[in-house]
Amino acid sequence: MGQNEKLKPFGEIPESFEGLGDNGIYYVDKTGFIPYLISQKRKICVFTRPRRFGKTLMLRTLETFFEYRLDDDGKPIDNRRYFEGLKVMDAGENVLKEMGQYPVISLSFKEVSGDRYDEVIDQLRGAVCEACNPHEKILKESGILSEEQLKILQSYLDGNASDGNLRLFLKYLPLWLFKATCKKVVILLDEYDVPLQQAAIYDNHHPGSELFDKTVRLVGNFISSGFKSNSNLAYGIIAGCMRVAKESIFTGMNNPGVITVVDEIPDEYWGFTQIEVEKMLDYYDLSDKMDALKHWYEGYSYSGREVYNPWSVLNAIRGLVNGYEYAIQSYWSMTSSNDIIDDMIDHNPQYRTDLAELMNGGTKWIPIYKDLSYRDLKLRPDAIWSFLLYTGYLKPVEIKKDKDDLWIANVAVPNREILTVMKSAMRHWWKDIQIHGYNTKPLVNALVAGDAETIEREFRLVLKSSTSVFDYNEAFYHGMTVGLLQTVAEVHSNDEYGEGRPDVVTAIGDKGIILELKCVTPKALEHAGIKDNDRAKIKAMMVSKLDEAAKQIHDNEYIEAVLDDEPAARSVLAYAVCFCKKRCMVRRVE
Repeated sequence: MGQNEKLKPFGEIPESFEGLGDNGIYYVDKTGFIPYLISQKRKICVFTRPRRFGKTLMLRTLETFFEYRLDDDGKPIDNRRYFEGLKVMDAGENVLKEMGQYPVISLSFKEVSGDRYDEVIDQLRGAVCEACNPHEKILKESGILSEEQLKILQSYLDGNASDGNLRLFLKYLPLWLFKATCKKVVILLDEYDVPLQQAAIYDNHHPGSELFDKTVRLVGNFISSGFKSNSNLAYGIIAGCMRVAKESIFTGMNNPGVITVVDEIPDEYWGFTQIEVEKMLDYYDLSDKMDALKHWYEGYSYSGREVYNPWSVLNAIRGLVNGYEYAIQSYWSMTSSNDIIDDMIDHNPQYRTDLAELMNGGTKWIPIYKDLSYRDLKLRPDAIWSFLLYTGYLKPVEIKKDKDDLWIANVAVPNREILTVMKSAMRHWWKDIQIHGYNTKPLVNALVAGDAETIEREFRLVLKSSTSVFDYNEAFYHGMTVGLLQTVAEVHSNDEYGEGRPDVVTAIGDKGIILELKCVTPKALEHAGIKDNDRAKIKAMMVSKLDEAAKQIHDNEYIEAVLDDEPAARSVLAYAVCFCKKRCMVRRVE
């Protein structure tokens, strides 16, 4: 192609919108959001999308479009060249007249968190310092600030502002910039919900803590000072993963425009559409990879459009361009808010069944809470499903009102990438399951002795003793096995050995242990037309799975690899294990 170098490794892509043009990086045009935003005639807009969905780049795009900035000679900088050939340039004079007209205050709360309130305050001071730095010169040279105001400005720049002045940053700075430039300002706030997430996580694990309530008041006061009745504000744009309840953050904010994953908008301004992905693949002569990318990364459904996760698509295409063997894989990392999900599932075990059904291709009707407080996740346990929807773990298949005129959605797992992430998460959610009264010693002794019959019996006892097996899928059995063995030894789960990734590897004394786990699910039985009391047919299916596991152990040379890679192991015992509901079969593999 000769132009493949344009899609640089993702880590080299600059955070600024200008850097995309300056470095010749392939860009999927999302500037249509600018005329849409202006056409709404709302001073304040809140938009939410899952992480890695282009929110930060959109804010950088808005910053480049709106910003009024002077060069070293005191002349306004013209950013028009960065938008030549893009959609926004065809939007008409009503839109283009806004270009370069406003000083921009750009804030990110990405790092604003901590285990103590004073840590949160310090991190907020750091965010304020970064937002204030670009305006230092024009404010100090304007001569419009009093001596006291100059001291406050310097405290922002030095990161030591008092609590009171810190909360009023978004009131003071727009006022000063207006006096210095005679222009209203644009405020861009990214990752606004991160401090609340982190504080909620902390409080969940520390009963009696007031960190969340203090953080809500701090963030609420900070945002309100700039977005509530601010005559110096031209536009205020707030981005995050989830719409936080108005009463906790946006108190008194006048009629903000809100765009969430369940709201209708005329175009997709963050994720990639089918046409955009096809165009990118064609540009790099990779059109034959379309089906694979669709399988892995498509599946989000916003405003009736099928949407791809942009971060994952860009990483996958970058890998394909550079010839990586496993370029198409899971790039969507779990969010730091998983602790909230863990806590909810721990206290509501029935949700594991629901998640397992979703992972097996099912759907679930859920209530949609459009305004969520993180406190709701404890007060209203079913709010966890809205949380999973907004953060990208689930997609809406259908949205409607129920008989009580309340919004509900039928949700599903979006794609293979999220399924992979959720399987990993479910092992984590289930690995610490406690089987009351179960002594792991007989199981461990049997593993070391090569006694498959006793191993089988012990697993059956565990399953029989379990008060809730939720859903019988491989992720549960994997998590249960890891949870049992990690009480006595270090366990490697899905790590690389030989030519593959065995499910469970551990060393007990001088014996290396390999467990390759398989599962016959209720769905598989149903598909085969096998009743639960048809023991012979169920056994035949389980034997077939044992054959598959044994072949995997041999073909991937797991035994040899564990001997080589585990220095404590003088010998290795390998087992093929198959579960079906509360049944278990075990075979030693020589």
